Amino acid sequence: MPFSHPIEVRFSDLDAMGHVNNAVVVSFMEQARFQWWRTFLGGRKFQEEGFLIARAEVDYRMPILLGDDVRVELHCTKVGNSSFELSYRLTKGLDGELFAEGKTVQVMLDFATQRPKPLAPATREWLAAQD
Repeated sequence: MPFSHPIEVRFSDLDAMGHVNNAVVVSFMEQARFQWWRTFLGGRKFQEEGFLIARAEVDYRMPILLGDDVRVELHCTKVGNSSFELSYRLTKGLDGELFAEGKTVQVMLDFATQRPKPLAPATREWLAAQD
């Protein structure tokens, strides 16, 4: 079952047309991803098991407006040696109309060297269970 996170649309999220700005949709994905990853970290610091975003894609299906009940669902779709891919669905409420779909690629980071590092076995196992 995908992880689901509610988003409250703020007035400052809107563009001149009254829609949520396209860049803000990426921020909505980030908010959900952060909450999802916090469940894995269980109180540990992000620097112990953190990542960088290597790629982000969004396909916009319909405008998000002020007052819309936005949900971001995400799940892990691919696990590599030092990276993993997440897939997102932004919907109106739970299982409602589709606002947008997206993907991100995360690369695990060794914060001391600022270089990619392999996924730890426990991380790989947790990610595989999130599929």
